[in-house]
Amino acid sequence: MGYQGIRNRFQAAATVVGVLVVLGIGAHVLAQTCTPDFLITPTPNGPQSNRLNGVVAFDVNDLWAVGFANGIPFHTSNYQTLIEHWDGSSWSIVSSPNQGVSNQLLGVGGIATDDLWAVGYFVEEEGFHPSRTLTLHWDGAQWSVVPSPSLEGFDQLNAVAAVATDDVWAVGQNWALHSLFLHWDGQAWSIIDGPPNSGGQNAVAALATDDVWSAGFGELNHWDGTAWSTIPSPPIATLGLSAVASDDVWASGFLLHEVCEKSCYNYETPRVLHWDGQSWATVTDPMGYDAWLTGIAAESSASVWSVGGENGHTLAFHWDGSRWTHAPDLQLGGGTSFDGVAVVGGDAWAVGFAAGRTLAVRFSCN
Repeated sequence: MGYQGIRNRFQAAATVVGVLVVLGIGAHVLAQTCTPDFLITPTPNGPQSNRLNGVVAFDVNDLWAVGFANGIPFHTSNYQTLIEHWDGSSWSIVSSPNQGVSNQLLGVGGIATDDLWAVGYFVEEEGFHPSRTLTLHWDGAQWSVVPSPSLEGFDQLNAVAAVATDDVWAVGQNWALHSLFLHWDGQAWSIIDGPPNSGGQNAVAALATDDVWSAGFGELNHWDGTAWSTIPSPPIATLGLSAVASDDVWASGFLLHEVCEKSCYNYETPRVLHWDGQSWATVTDPMGYDAWLTGIAAESSASVWSVGGENGHTLAFHWDGSRWTHAPDLQLGGGTSFDGVAVVGGDAWAVGFAAGRTLAVRFSCN
């Protein structure tokens, strides 16, 4: 399933195991019945192994996806940034800078097509050297590196979301899986204290200056304009976030189960949570065994897409306000999975990888 697709999930500090209360949403929304259809849109690739980790959509003719390409044969540590743009008819690679010898982009977000951020990490030298945070900015003409702070080395940023040009959040972790929160004020990135004892952060969603959510392994955190705090929630490993309104926020991930008979083994089942303005609760679970949901994108409480992977093939589900509909699975050889999703114009765009090549799929409801 790949090194970065689910944010090094087995390095989590604590195993997430629990019994969840199930929430049915739909009494106050009009269900949008969906029979999912899909179209694989050809994506270009750099040399060697390639992957798309995140996607953001501004218009049906304006999508951005980020990830990495392995630039040198047989050098598994020599990754280079990979950024692709959809113009309504095709994907194309857009030139992007690198630092040091190895770079990966893990998340992308912004407020406009000429004010866009991509985040990840880079390694300065060959060999065993610490990773540093990496932030790139798109001004409508070119991508450029913007200096960003790190903690103690071996740091990475997993996701980014913006409220305004001078109000951007990026989240991630350090080598010990302690949380890393960065804020952009229009001039520079700075480290902001997270909640006490918070772990690595996998996702972030921003609604307003005083209403930002982040998510990690077994925790959901909220920024109220002054400080971050952890909000009680069902114990899942959260990998994706999407916010529609202050009382309509979605989170996706997995629940890790441990079974011990003569020996012990673990497996995952997909989970989705919903915030109604008062509390987090589990939405009726999508089906899957040894499966995870890496991304989620909501248009409304009656139209939500979540994507991920299961045993070498993709997973994609649509929530219509009362139930999940399972989209066709894709198995394109050598391991296939989705890492991110965005919605625009009623359709969902999921990105990831298949057999070491980039993958972008457009889902629609019939």
